[in-house]
Amino acid sequence: MARPADARKDQDLINILMSNARTSISDLAKALGVSRATAQGRLARLEKDGTIAGYTAILGKQAHVTSISAIILIELEVRQQGNVIAALRKKSEVVDCYTLSGPFDLFVKINCATSAHLDEIIDWIAEMDGVRRTTSSILLARKFER
Repeated sequence: MARPADARKDQDLINILMSNARTSISDLAKALGVSRATAQGRLARLEKDGTIAGYTAILGKQAHVTSISAIILIELEVRQQGNVIAALRKKSEVVDCYTLSGPFDLFVKINCATSAHLDEIIDWIAEMDGVRRTTSSILLARKFER
């Protein structure tokens, strides 16, 4: 088990990278108050143990890439969660998947290039074995992100 101070440093490192995934090792070390080698080792450990699974680019308002996103709430048949999640994981359009408490079992975020493609993916999900019902909402505008 990590010492509390180490756990805090790990969380601080993660917070910095979530704010800017391109932060250099030198800047990470400076912000954490550790050596460059220590910051690199901490980062490598977090990547190796799967805490940090990857890095991404977040597009700004002026980006010329067009896409449409939707949130799909899914109610599952009993004991079908594993199969449904495995199928969803194979689709690159599915960018997030969370389990839920309440009337729906899964929360899924989808990104597609066109509304027609989005419609195809929503239909594919609704027709999957183990899916009892879905409800969809198209995302209109991001007001903020942390």
